[in-house]
Formats: sequence, C-alpha cells, structure tokens
Amino acid sequence: MQKDIVLSVKGVTKSFGGLKALSKINLGIGKGEIYGLIGPNGAGKTTLFNILTGIYTPNQGTFNLDGKDLAGLKPHLIVKAGLARTFQNIRLFGNMSGLENVMVGFHVRTKTGVMGAVFRHYRAREEETNLRNKSKSLMDYVGLDPELTQPSTTLPYGDQRRLEIARALATNPKVIALDEPAAGMNPTETAGLRDLLVRIRRDGITILLIEHDVKLVMGLCDTVAVLDYGKKIAEGEPKEIKANPDVIQAYLGGELS
Repeated sequence: MQKDIVLSVKGVTKSFGGLKALSKINLGIGKGEIYGLIGPNGAGKTTLFNILTGIYTPNQGTFNLDGKDLAGLKPHLIVKAGLARTFQNIRLFGNMSGLENVMVGFHVRTKTGVMGAVFRHYRAREEETNLRNKSKSLMDYVGLDPELTQPSTTLPYGDQRRLEIARALATNPKVIALDEPAAGMNPTETAGLRDLLVRIRRDGITILLIEHDVKLVMGLCDTVAVLDYGKKIAEGEPKEIKANPDVIQAYLGGELS
C-alpha cells in the first residue's frame, strides 16, 4: 500500500570542506508512521537532522513538509511549518522550571504581540494562563509532575529527555524528529519512552527517530532507513533491514536483534 507522504527528502547532499557528510539522500516518511534512521557513528544521521531543522543548509537537494519546501528556511520558520526536534545532547533552559521550558515551546503559536506582552493587557494575561494550563497537561502527558518548580537541569536524566519531548510537542508539530531519545536511559526508562512514542503516534503525530538502541528501533518503527558513510544503503520494514547483508556489514558483522 502506498504511503501518504508527509515529509519528503530528495537528493540531499552536504559537504564540509572536502568531506561529503551526506550524498543524495532520499526519504519518504509516511503520515502517522514511526520512521527509524540508524547507522554507525559518523554515518550522517545528525547532519541530516540539522539540515531538516534549518541548522545547516544542503549543498544540493530539497525537502518538504506536506508539500511546502523547507530547504533554506530558518529554524523558527521550520518549527512554525510543523517540524520540531529534540537533540542528542539535551538542550533545556537550565535556569527555568520544567513548566517554563514547555511554555517556551508554545510561544511559537502565540498571538500576543510585543506590546501586549509589555503592557500585560487582558488578552495577554488570558493567553498566558491558557498556555500555562496547556503546558501542565503536556507535562502530565509525557509522564512528568506538572507542579515541579525546580530548575530543569536538576531533574533526573530520563525526566529531562521527556521534558524536551514535551517542549517539542508544545509547538504543535506534524512531525517530531527525535535524536537518540533513549541515550543514557536504563531499561525501565527505555520501556516508558517506547510507550510514550507509541502514544504520540497514536495521537496523530509522525515520528522520525535516530536511535542507537537497535532493539528499540526494530520493535517500534514501521520503516527503517540505514545510513553509512553519508549514503543510504537500505530502507524497508524492520524484518527486511535485519536480514540485509549490507546493513550487517555496516555494523561490522554484528547481529541486528
């Protein structure tokens, strides 16, 4: 059955000096699926994420979200178009509480202008109250206590990961790109993360996932693509990827289980 493509990547190439980090990458991510992106260290996975979210500009190629060309746009415009992300290295606002971090995510969709925020008129106060309540609901959604007031960086590691996901969800994305969300988690935290990702997909948000936990990827994703030395060497359902000899070779002969 043909997929309803929400995020399309065509011919994306990126070089840094003489090093070609990505070479003619093509991806078609279906609406409502969990799409995994795996590969050895240095394969180009995070570089691709950085291109899709406006941190890098591709040397060649295009990508679009629901038919809208995003290549070359600034990060905040890409977020506004509906593509949000988390980072391999957690990037929370450390001096803010968890609730305040999530509220920052909502501000990409706010209507109050600068003057309203400065003079605190009725509509601005009403909108802030609404955002606070929505942020509390999102924290509860990802499994965090909405009443936490301590600085976000004092939270346990797994909670910081969940908080970053909540902040990304606050932007109301069509696609959320997660860069190694299970990194550093223990088995219990990873199982909880898996349940959360299933719930996010069930609620209508497409997930693009970079993850080194191959077991998590193979048990969770609908489609998996494999990068190696900046090239896509395989794409398909998890069972096809596990049996692909090029993929096994890329992982130095190890088993994909």
